[in-house]
Amino acid sequence: HNSFLHKKPLQKKKRTCKKKRMMHRREQDKLPPILEIETYHQSTEEDGFDDNMSLTSNGGGGDKQQDKSSPPRRGSVIPILIAASAVVFLGTVVGAVSRVLYSASNNMSSVSEKSSGSTSNALRQLKTVESKKTTVHDPIHLVYSSDAGTVIGTKASIRSVKAHASGHVIFHFIGDEPLEGMPYVRFYPIQKLKHKYNLGDFINTHSRHKTERENVNLNRNLPNYVRFVMSEFLPHVKKAMWIDSDTIVKCDVVEMARSVLKDDNDYPIAAIPVEGKPKGLYTKDMYRNPIPDWGIETSFNAGVYFVDLDRWRAQGLTEKVRELALKNREFRYWKMGSQPPLALTIGENFEPLPLSWNVKMKTIDEREDMTLKDACVLHWSGPSKPWDGFQHPEEWLPYIDESDKEYLDTARKEE
Repeated sequence: HNSFLHKKPLQKKKRTCKKKRMMHRREQDKLPPILEIETYHQSTEEDGFDDNMSLTSNGGGGDKQQDKSSPPRRGSVIPILIAASAVVFLGTVVGAVSRVLYSASNNMSSVSEKSSGSTSNALRQLKTVESKKTTVHDPIHLVYSSDAGTVIGTKASIRSVKAHASGHVIFHFIGDEPLEGMPYVRFYPIQKLKHKYNLGDFINTHSRHKTERENVNLNRNLPNYVRFVMSEFLPHVKKAMWIDSDTIVKCDVVEMARSVLKDDNDYPIAAIPVEGKPKGLYTKDMYRNPIPDWGIETSFNAGVYFVDLDRWRAQGLTEKVRELALKNREFRYWKMGSQPPLALTIGENFEPLPLSWNVKMKTIDEREDMTLKDACVLHWSGPSKPWDGFQHPEEWLPYIDESDKEYLDTARKEE
């Protein structure tokens, strides 16, 4: 019994000491981390830190020294870990910021180099474009249209153009079928153009003399009226040259095309001038009424001319010619085909070409101001054609090939 009474207080005392130790540790753990860090910094600044010295901490509730070999208390390890983590975190942040700044500086320098490089490239391109303006030109477009009876003349004329051209020429042909042996010539079926652009509106329905070879009325010859719709089937072409099939070109059409219809005027076409009123006009209409005075003293020949198709479109000349052609059906102002309506619509608003660019072969021997040597374009206008052997055929024969010779031989045998 005495032993029992004696042991009770001892057990209670032990529990009390254990309880106090536990409470003490809990108080140690409850210290704010910021205070622990401050205590750590104060101890390192005041007491110093060395491998041979102990770390003095004020966070344990009393001045006690802890040896290196002995495990540190829990209350002193936590501040050290927190401080170390803070140092690592700060180092990471500083490194990240440094990398960002370094990358930004590199990007800025790269952008600067690119901008300066792009600027220099742009300047070089601008200089190249400016230099090209003086050396590179758009191709020259030539337009032919003929029926089967004059195809041989079209082919010879194209060969003569190619023989003297100094630059790129694009040929357009409107007819019944493509030109044999000339795959470089762009072909347009005339029947499709007839229906798409109403070519029949331009036809002169009044009678006219018949040709010797074809025995057809030239006023109804559809290829003659294709010239009025060039702006329609060549919508992206600015400047073109219309040339009849019965011609031979002995000069450079590229050089001439680039020298006419420049920006210093608003002429829609350039053609050789002809003194006097347009030919083929009647003095009275079909009702015996006087034909009005058109006010034209100088006209032109429509067999060879250059046309600015942009100005043609802007001035609405296709519809003006169409309107006049339809009016002619009612009143009969002229007896010819395509020449009068074009001459009456344009009037004197054209740029004059040198006379050598449309020399009529039927009068060349009678002229004193022009010789065959001086002529740039030979034009066999009228019923007499060079493939029939008329009017200096020697100027035409060098531009035909073997297939053309066979055609001529066959045609002559049939005659």
